[in-house]
Amino acid sequence: MTPVGHENLDERLLHRMLFFTDAVFAIVLTLLVLELRPPEAVGMAAQLHALGEMAPKLFAFALSFAIIAIFWVAHMSTTRLLAHFDWPTAAANLCFLFPVCLVPFVSAWLGEGLGTTIAWEAYAMVMIATSAGNVAMVWLSSRKGGRLLAGGLPPGERLYRASRAASPGLAFLVGLVLLALGQVRWAQFCWVLIPIFLWVRERLHARYLRRTAMASA
Repeated sequence: MTPVGHENLDERLLHRMLFFTDAVFAIVLTLLVLELRPPEAVGMAAQLHALGEMAPKLFAFALSFAIIAIFWVAHMSTTRLLAHFDWPTAAANLCFLFPVCLVPFVSAWLGEGLGTTIAWEAYAMVMIATSAGNVAMVWLSSRKGGRLLAGGLPPGERLYRASRAASPGLAFLVGLVLLALGQVRWAQFCWVLIPIFLWVRERLHARYLRRTAMASA
């Protein structure tokens, strides 16, 4: 009776953590759109002009939505094999969610000052912190040979998952460096590096898997 009860409790705690995380992401995505207001101008030309003036806010919304979606998919990838609950992983999950909750704030800031250095610095720092939280989540949930994961963890998989989780943060770290060098215009496009870093990581991991397969053959 005790093992079954413990297993049920473990499962309930795990589900509560995951449901809570999904709820936070849903609320954050909803808060992003609250910064957008319909044009109050009258007439087609005036409304189109008002929409043009809203372009920075629309860009900030679209960028933030896409990046939050990437982090949500990354979190699903991290937790899809999670079969057991433990408190260090739950704490790492909360640390991951803390900067996620700041995204609507820095997104609104970015929409108001798209060309300013400080707005991009704040935005980049939040994204780097979110990525670091995701890396911590990956590292803690896969520790001790992946004992919390269903089926364990193959060799090299932990480093692969952690480096993949770090990709968005690395892209915005490049942006911070460019901002420090006074290259605000180039820093605004640092997010383009995210899919590039992910693609490079996938290629390196595929090469590692091929070498491992050849060595074991």
